[in-house]
Amino acid sequence: MIKCISFDFDRTISHVTPLTHHFVPKLLAQKGINVSVDQFMQHSISLRRNLPEHLVDRFSKYGTLPKAEREQFLKEYNRARVDMIDLTYSGDDLEELKNWLVEQIFLTQQKILYDDVVEIIIRLKQLDKKIYILSGNHSDGITEILKQAGILDSFEEIITVDKYHPEKIDNYQVLLDLSQLKPEEILHIGDDVITDGFGPKKHNINVLIIRREKQMVFFDDPNHNFQTISNLQELFSFL
Repeated sequence: MIKCISFDFDRTISHVTPLTHHFVPKLLAQKGINVSVDQFMQHSISLRRNLPEHLVDRFSKYGTLPKAEREQFLKEYNRARVDMIDLTYSGDDLEELKNWLVEQIFLTQQKILYDDVVEIIIRLKQLDKKIYILSGNHSDGITEILKQAGILDSFEEIITVDKYHPEKIDNYQVLLDLSQLKPEEILHIGDDVITDGFGPKKHNINVLIIRREKQMVFFDDPNHNFQTISNLQELFSFL
């Protein structure tokens, strides 16, 4: 019997709106430049799989960086995404255009909970389930979003790489220790086959991979045999 559910955060509990791979093509269209959503998405996936050297170290440590350094990293990361596009532009200076794109992304985007999250968390608490967040992100942003939604107190703990082990995969043992439950009594839900799939599976924790609509998948393994859901409502079939 499942007594505890742990959730990844990004692309599981929360998402960035507007979605970058939809937002950037719309911004470019304002300047008369045609780049499709699929083209930009493929560029973004390629970048994530082949990060420039100046981003690699901070990407792996992102969850432990202070807020100002995280914001600077996001600007540089989005600049790298823009640089991946082969832009030709006859209007304003190309450098100015790229800087404008990065600034628009930074000023406009915000992280919010998916529409199904609050209802699902309330239902799980009614079923007397222990609930955790287990994320590779930073704790302060997660805590702030959950507090604003009025559900922070529903979680036993926010397990993040700045509070516990700097590698997300190492924190599944933390989940076992804090919950004091057997692995077969825990279900972890996340979007990343590597950290949310094979990571908990090494500890014999049950896994669900979530693939939400319009979700960008950076890493996948066609040979994985994890159960997949498209929204959190479907998790109740596995309890």
